[in-house]
Amino acid sequence: MRIFAIPGVCLFLGLFSGTISAQTEAGKIQKRSYEFKEAGREIDYTLYVPRSYKKSRKAPLLVLLHGLGSNPDQVIRYEGITDEAEERGYLVVAPYGYNERGWYGSQGKGKGNFLGGRPEDPENLGELSEKDVMNVLGIVRKEFNIDPQRIYLAGHSMGGGGTIYLGAAHSGIWAALAPMSPAYMGSSDILEKIKAPVMIVTGEKDTVVPVQMVRPFVQRMKELKMNHIYKEIPGGNHGPTIHNNPGLMAEVFDFFDGNSLKKENPAESVKEAFRTFTNKGGRTITARIVSSRGEKVTIARKDGKTFVIPISSLSEADQDHVARWAEAEKR
Repeated sequence: MRIFAIPGVCLFLGLFSGTISAQTEAGKIQKRSYEFKEAGREIDYTLYVPRSYKKSRKAPLLVLLHGLGSNPDQVIRYEGITDEAEERGYLVVAPYGYNERGWYGSQGKGKGNFLGGRPEDPENLGELSEKDVMNVLGIVRKEFNIDPQRIYLAGHSMGGGGTIYLGAAHSGIWAALAPMSPAYMGSSDILEKIKAPVMIVTGEKDTVVPVQMVRPFVQRMKELKMNHIYKEIPGGNHGPTIHNNPGLMAEVFDFFDGNSLKKENPAESVKEAFRTFTNKGGRTITARIVSSRGEKVTIARKDGKTFVIPISSLSEADQDHVARWAEAEKR
């Protein structure tokens, strides 16, 4: 199967200050950049902050992934995205994923073997693409008062494949996923790692990512009894059916509004649970959280031995778990 990089078609998809910075204009699409140290360069991302945003109230966040040959500014301008975000109070951030062909890690850590990198791309393109998304997520969470229970991930085409991959690789973060015409080339076994509800959207007549690629994933979701919605648009194609469809975007945001991370019985589901913590070096330990103060967390193994470790040394998913535990502790 071939996927063409057609502009406009294969698109989609410091400490928290508590205020909108001088560089932030609410109600406008903003192009930003940050220093990606591992990549040795500045990387762009695009941000939308609704006019209703207030530092005193937690806001939902949508992380939006562009498609092959596209960029953050294009995907965030899909019809209906910022209109729905404004109406519902969402922040929307669109990372670059290192460049327009990084695949967000869904093709592996390297350049990939399907529509892979160009000679000038780094050998670890996939790794950098994934890390860029998580870096940008971290930047937004530090600057704005983001509700950790309502962080959503969506993308189109290559971005849809990235949504599936990152939805599994960082499963503890996302409240819901919306892959659209997802160009994911790997095994459907990855679905076993996804914990969030999923809304898959595709066009019946899509010739870039045909329904024959998507339907088996949906069938596997049924077999796994996953919380999911499948919307196959009759006669729909790969491009305008998705990016010129504000009604569809309203349905996607409705889906997000109906899903957040579990809040019931936080003492049982978050505070007291043992889990396998993983540090950035790949080492693991099965333990539960005892306390979290400042930048450090105390965890205890089942044998009672405790360890005090920097939160920043943990994986992104574990850092998010610590944040949710601390939130539950305040209640």
